[in-house]
Amino acid sequence: MMQRSPRPNGNSPRTFFQTLIRTLPLHVLVTTSFVGGAALLYSLSVSNHGTWTMLGSWSLTALYVIIGLVGGTVAGVLDTARQMVERLELALRDLVHTLPALNRSADTTDRDLSAVRQEYETLVDHAVAQAGRRLRLPQWLERLIRAALQGLVVDRFMASCTARGVHLVAPQEFRNWLLAEGVSLGFMPVLDQLAWWRYLLLASLLLLAAIALTLAFLTT
Repeated sequence: MMQRSPRPNGNSPRTFFQTLIRTLPLHVLVTTSFVGGAALLYSLSVSNHGTWTMLGSWSLTALYVIIGLVGGTVAGVLDTARQMVERLELALRDLVHTLPALNRSADTTDRDLSAVRQEYETLVDHAVAQAGRRLRLPQWLERLIRAALQGLVVDRFMASCTARGVHLVAPQEFRNWLLAEGVSLGFMPVLDQLAWWRYLLLASLLLLAAIALTLAFLTT
């Protein structure tokens, strides 16, 4: 069963920058403390092994601290992006409720699937752009989302209709499908991709810390 994203409360940050301010410090603090602390422990373990060894170990510590800072920053940005994609999904659901109003002047009779593909593609793209402006998403994140959704949502709607033997649809049916599953199916790949990048980065930082801790253990 697909899990719905929880609706944020009224006190939660509303824009990308506001969310980043809350998310970034914790990521940077944790990664820098863990990675840099592991390197510091190694430096202390070889502090009596000669001047050159000590200089090399402290250089390694400085490098690990920089890596921790950069890695924590990137991890914080990716986590912020994930949160904003979830909020964009909720905002898009709210906009989907207005789709019938947007099409009052259009023909609401059943139409052939092949005739509505471009119209529905444009509708989804405009809705995503409008929701993105409300959340003040950075351009790189908005481009990522729109590229991931382009073709995917409407293609899955077409496949769903074909599987049910439906070849004539009305705008109301597309709206109902979006609310039922189309929006979630469209955003799921983006959320998975952002989460995978973040976990991969954190795993790499843990590996670096583990190497430093292992060296510290071997030199004691």
